[in-house]
Amino acid sequence: MGFEPQAKAELAEEIVRKMREAMVAERLDALLPMSPDNLAYTAGTVPPSLKTVRLRLAACLIPQEGETEAVVVALEGPLMSTQSRMSKTTTYREFAESAVGKVASSLEQRGLKGGRIGVEETYLPVAFHRQLQDSLPEAELVPADELLSEIRSLKSAREIELIRDIGTAAQRIAEDCAARVQSGTTEHDLGRMIAEEYAAAGGDELTMLVVGSGERSAHPNAPPTDKAIQTGDIVRLDIIGTKHNYYSDVARTAVVGDPTREQQKIYDLLLQVHEQSLDALRPGVQTSDVYQIYKESMEQAGLPPYHFVGHGLGVTLHEEPFINEFKSVQIRENMVLCIEPLTMLEDRFGMQIEDEVVITSDGYEPITRAGAMLQIEG
Repeated sequence: MGFEPQAKAELAEEIVRKMREAMVAERLDALLPMSPDNLAYTAGTVPPSLKTVRLRLAACLIPQEGETEAVVVALEGPLMSTQSRMSKTTTYREFAESAVGKVASSLEQRGLKGGRIGVEETYLPVAFHRQLQDSLPEAELVPADELLSEIRSLKSAREIELIRDIGTAAQRIAEDCAARVQSGTTEHDLGRMIAEEYAAAGGDELTMLVVGSGERSAHPNAPPTDKAIQTGDIVRLDIIGTKHNYYSDVARTAVVGDPTREQQKIYDLLLQVHEQSLDALRPGVQTSDVYQIYKESMEQAGLPPYHFVGHGLGVTLHEEPFINEFKSVQIRENMVLCIEPLTMLEDRFGMQIEDEVVITSDGYEPITRAGAMLQIEG
């Protein structure tokens, strides 16, 4: 699907509106998203060099009232000016000017030098946090990490459309590529095939691709290697990437040739656990209750439960809510979740089934849906 200027503008308005509503509730005068995740969410783009040069601070300034602003290093100014969803872009000269100083100056010009400012404490380095506080001694810097996570956890219709587009593409790519390869193909060959199809579907990039065959299928995050895929192998695929900054996370299990009785039994048990976990999803249910259903289902199947079975999906691969036994969050309509039971038999094989779903008013709607184990020609 395309992402036309009008659609981008509408999404920008939705996100800023959600932020401002949350700011009113938290009595914040401004929000300063700075992490790559929250820059992608707020501005719709991330300065490319931020991923490799972490001290090139970038920020979005979202005031309760007035125009929004992106602050970036000067060499990223042209890109941000043309691709950012912010109303204006302010730049600073690397080594000669302070990024924090630019942010503080903008806040002061807006009459917010004594305001309550929401900052990402889990991302902003201590030195920059101290510099911002020293530059604005009258301001109250308030942790906003959980607030931003909560805002992002509830998706708009436009966001769901974007996630659905690349999620369904990832599912199709896994199925198509498994059908096109055969015994003797290397993991690298299969990985390249997946990458080419992902790019053809409009993907920004594959941020992580799991192609593990045979014993390597039991390695949780196995990248493709020169290992040849052989008859009898289990092949585990996890297609993780982005399009328009929104993630796909779809995992499938394939077998080369006919499965053994044990392989088929374990896959069928895992698929049953998967479906039981999905059936528990609806608004009002606690994530810890969903995890408990998963855990009991795994134990009944004779499979060891993993420490979590799902997570939110959006501009981050893993975001709130996490479905585990350590934290309980109420599931709400318009959350997008991944449910991913897996089992790893060390030195033998691993299996994983992962689907994306949207929480609806009375349950869930699948974005992707796993079925039988994929078949690779032996």
